[in-house]
Amino acid sequence: MGADTTLSAKLNKLAARREAYRSQMPVRLAEIRSAWDALLRGDAGAPASRHELVRHVHSIAGSAGTFGMSALGEKALELEQFLVGLADTGSDAARAADEFQRHYTQLVTQLEQVPAGAAPATTAPVVGVAREAHPSNLVYVVEDDAVLAQEIAAQLGAFGWEVQVFGDATGMQDLLHGQPDPAAVVIDLGLPEGRLAGAALMRRINEAVGHHVPQVMISASWDWDSRLAAVRAGADAYMVKPIDFGLLAERLDTITNRRAGGPAKVLVVEDTRVLAELFAQILAGAGIEARALNDPTKVLDALVDFNPDLILMDLYMPGCSGIEAARVIRQDAKFTTVPIVFLSTESGRQQHLAAMEVGADDFLHKPISDAELITAVSARVGRFRALSALVRQDSLTGLLNHISFKLQLETEIERCKRAGTTLALAMLDIDHFKRVNDTYGHPVGDHVIRTLAQLLRRRLRKSDIVGRYGGEEFALFMPDTNVDGAAKILEHLRAQFASISLVGGEATFQCTFSAGIAGVPAVTAMDELIQAADAALYAAKRAGRNCIRVA
Repeated sequence: MGADTTLSAKLNKLAARREAYRSQMPVRLAEIRSAWDALLRGDAGAPASRHELVRHVHSIAGSAGTFGMSALGEKALELEQFLVGLADTGSDAARAADEFQRHYTQLVTQLEQVPAGAAPATTAPVVGVAREAHPSNLVYVVEDDAVLAQEIAAQLGAFGWEVQVFGDATGMQDLLHGQPDPAAVVIDLGLPEGRLAGAALMRRINEAVGHHVPQVMISASWDWDSRLAAVRAGADAYMVKPIDFGLLAERLDTITNRRAGGPAKVLVVEDTRVLAELFAQILAGAGIEARALNDPTKVLDALVDFNPDLILMDLYMPGCSGIEAARVIRQDAKFTTVPIVFLSTESGRQQHLAAMEVGADDFLHKPISDAELITAVSARVGRFRALSALVRQDSLTGLLNHISFKLQLETEIERCKRAGTTLALAMLDIDHFKRVNDTYGHPVGDHVIRTLAQLLRRRLRKSDIVGRYGGEEFALFMPDTNVDGAAKILEHLRAQFASISLVGGEATFQCTFSAGIAGVPAVTAMDELIQAADAALYAAKRAGRNCIRVA
């Protein structure tokens, strides 16, 4: 019922936007006629009139089909091709006027044949309308050892998972129907029902929910038959007891796509407001966070505030062309790698080459179907994120590296100064880390670093940015948060990290961290802010470690 209602609302909104587009068309046709008349008169602004004339016609040619008016778009494209050819070759004025009138009349006639309030030609459901906005944090744990089961629940709870424990296959199977679908399941291979009962239960879970549920198999056995049984049951990961809880949390994040970096973010730059909003709505329906922008002069501010993974931009816009806007964007070093995909009916080789010269990544030709738009954007965002990760991320933890973190911090400080908002910066350091390396070895030390990274990634907000600053030191900043609020959050994280059981050979142990905090607007220069947070961190170390201090 809820999904049907949402779909109906989205289709109604599409129909309303189509009607708004159709109602604007008489004004746009009048603008075309006015620009043509100025061109014929030979006004002083004739070159500008020619550019405006082509732009207006081009806009209709590219957008009409998107709103279900394909015939209208085709007539506009014929007029655009005539105008471009006229500019390239020249023509007798009277003959050109007659030809223009013929195309213009066809355009008007075609518009008159579009009934008011009619449904779009394509009313396929918007992709992704049933997508869950907030994926579940629920994990089912099936383990007959009650002590171990409760320890798994406690340890995963520190990483933000909500855990429900079952003691055997029968108990869980009785509760499968009518229960919420979990984000993942952790199952012991050997249960009271049999040596491989966990594998059989996995298959029944998938059958009950109707799709594959991410699954981690745990077992005391490392033999081939046990692992093969887990594979055949659809297990995504296999871990041998004693359980490394930090690694378990990391595997759960991986198999549930918690490390995907959040929804893709796309900035749509298109001067036709209703078309920009339509593209944004189509992308949003596929789980992509999209922002529509109608004024290209505001694009730099939008890039700073929104930080998109991709820019989808019209080629022809008032005030400046898409190519000129791309040149402005590429002048700033922070935006040299953001993909720019142009939307246009333009198929000329020269325009393509000019766009490529300013760093355009692709051309999409209007009109474009919903599925094609979503597929093209998703593929390019995925490639951009993968390449960016190689440059920006620390290889051990997957967090931002030192340089990338400072670039992000610098951008956020500038945003705070413009908006008059707060920001808290924290520097963290794992206590007695050399002792961990000396006692358990560097691979265990690396695992401790990954465990803290995992905790920070899972327990902080998506808007909070975390980086590995170097060695066992981390840095994070929290937008729209004052230092007192940040101190409370970090105090909670400090206690959670101290409670996590870490594995070193046959032994288990705990680690702690210390942290120092400084904030904007008390300090607004990046280097001074870092120095203030660092000084507070050393104050925490002098106070005995395992504590938080505010600058």
